[in-house]
Amino acid sequence: MALTDHRAQVDEMIADYRRSRQRLSEVGDELAAIEETVGDERGTVSVTVGSGGALRRLWLSEQAYRTHRPEELGRLILRLSGTATERVAERTDAVLATVLPSGSDPAAFRAEVTSPPVTGVSVSGGPGRADNGSETSPAEPEQEESPEPRSWLRDVGAAERSR
Repeated sequence: MALTDHRAQVDEMIADYRRSRQRLSEVGDELAAIEETVGDERGTVSVTVGSGGALRRLWLSEQAYRTHRPEELGRLILRLSGTATERVAERTDAVLATVLPSGSDPAAFRAEVTSPPVTGVSVSGGPGRADNGSETSPAEPEQEESPEPRSWLRDVGAAERSR
């Protein structure tokens, strides 16, 4: 094979690589831009979910607080978010299908590359209250409060006490 034949093959491989890289960049942009907005039948609540199922926007009308009890509103938001997330997944699969090998399952691929969904999400009447409004026992035993200032970043007094 002549040197020019090899050079032509290398040039074609480089061109293929650049096209593939460009297409993957476009797919990444398409995936990042996917959003689905779902609203309730009354027009009082809407949620927008983006790529990967991330909640991007939550809109509540003034009427939402008058129409729904707090726990109903919470369940409605979760239901709408679930519907929007399913639609985002369908659109994601359609985009992935354009770049995966023929016969591949985009949903299986998506499941492999995304983290598992959050489980155990519930809606309650507020901290320390069950859905029916009755008192619940705290998840952890209460600890005696220290007079030293605390922060969610670190225990402010710990460094001084250990010296």
